[in-house]
Amino acid sequence: MSKNILTDFVKDYMEEITPEPTGNLKRLEKEALEKNIPIITPEIGGFLSLLIDIHKPDRILELGTATGYSTAWLAKDNNCKIVTIELKEREAKVARKNFKELELEDRVELLVGDAVEVMDKLDRKFDFIFIDAAKGQYLEFLEQSLKLVKEGGLIVADNILFKGMIATDELMHPRFDTLTYRIRDYIDEVMDHSELKSSIIPLGDGLAISMKVSKEE
Repeated sequence: MSKNILTDFVKDYMEEITPEPTGNLKRLEKEALEKNIPIITPEIGGFLSLLIDIHKPDRILELGTATGYSTAWLAKDNNCKIVTIELKEREAKVARKNFKELELEDRVELLVGDAVEVMDKLDRKFDFIFIDAAKGQYLEFLEQSLKLVKEGGLIVADNILFKGMIATDELMHPRFDTLTYRIRDYIDEVMDHSELKSSIIPLGDGLAISMKVSKEE
């Protein structure tokens, strides 16, 4: 099974020119990798940080906290308020500790539970939603996100090209065929949705970036 979306030499070059995380980000990255906890790449983290600098959201919703590494990227160099949802209490415990050490407790609200259920109970709107949780639920996350994101807000989904398996059945692994089909359904939905303008970015394992627009457009 191929691990690359882009050719190896382009991927290697992009990794080479991307600045390495420093300070607390580097520490969180190291700790997560040592425990085999999936995290976003520095290229994705840097891009999200840039996207937030450009879009200037006031309130961010993140699906999939893990140990808080991606949350730290979302909070980097801004004053956004962040709500982040984590399914597992074990991971949430580590994330709380990290948020305290990063002095993010006043800006980050961590909720524990199934993201679809938690989202259904939220009574506030968001300018930016980052989806990096269970891939099999991406369509359910999108349905809830459309209710929660403001007009003009962004919905960003990670791992959307899923190691290239999205593009061709030749790369598909039997273990992941159901997930692959569900992510394909997500792509089809956002690319043809009347309330969204979307683009797929082949960075890292792929990002889908969608902006909510008025139904009249």
